[in-house]
Amino acid sequence: MENNPKTQVIERLKEAQNVLITVSNNPSVDQLSAAVGFTLMMNKLGKHATAVFSGEIPSTLEFLKPEDTLESNTDSLRDFIISLDKAKADKLRYKVEENVVKIFITPYKTSISDQDLVFSQGDFNVDVVVALGVDQRDHIDQAIMAHGRILHDATVIGVMAGQAPLDVGSINWQEPAASSLCEMLVSISEAFQSGLLDGQMATAYLTGIVSETERFSNEKTSPKVMTMSAQLMAAGANQQLIATELM
Repeated sequence: MENNPKTQVIERLKEAQNVLITVSNNPSVDQLSAAVGFTLMMNKLGKHATAVFSGEIPSTLEFLKPEDTLESNTDSLRDFIISLDKAKADKLRYKVEENVVKIFITPYKTSISDQDLVFSQGDFNVDVVVALGVDQRDHIDQAIMAHGRILHDATVIGVMAGQAPLDVGSINWQEPAASSLCEMLVSISEAFQSGLLDGQMATAYLTGIVSETERFSNEKTSPKVMTMSAQLMAAGANQQLIATELM
């Protein structure tokens, strides 16, 4: 199999279970749209995908409902640990009651109180970091840069459309001729699963393409872009909504 960066990205993502998706500290519409679409795509594949952007989301993208996909911090990437002297515990079980998870600890020849419990945060559960449109590590969203351990422990993948220099990850996938990050991510969707894209993903991806091509009017508009856009519309992308919102 050809061992180019695009192939490496696909293979590494197939292996990963916990994927963190991020953008630059001053992202474009394409970056944010790509983050929304790609997070939805990874989660549909059964991955635990989390997108983090700590800045203010442009009002023009409200129609993508980014608040349902993008998180402002890394809190959900860590386990919450409850520690107890094992000599005091006989059995452990949990039960879900409506919106509450109850954890039951059966003591062993003693009693247990809150004084016996120690609470702490675990390591970050991240196998792969996908940095969309980020040229170098210092420009990654600050919510992630504040926890350098994430970038140290995980495989960092840089994805860049266009000519800007790229040096962010151990795998750097760049396509100078691509119109957008969204175009690049759509191009790998079939490698994971045939017919993977649904209407929500397709709308997010088409948003990035429409934005970067200035409604298919600039030099980034190619026959490939037009064909892909038609495929996204066939998958359910709401072209009329995008055209209305991206004024």
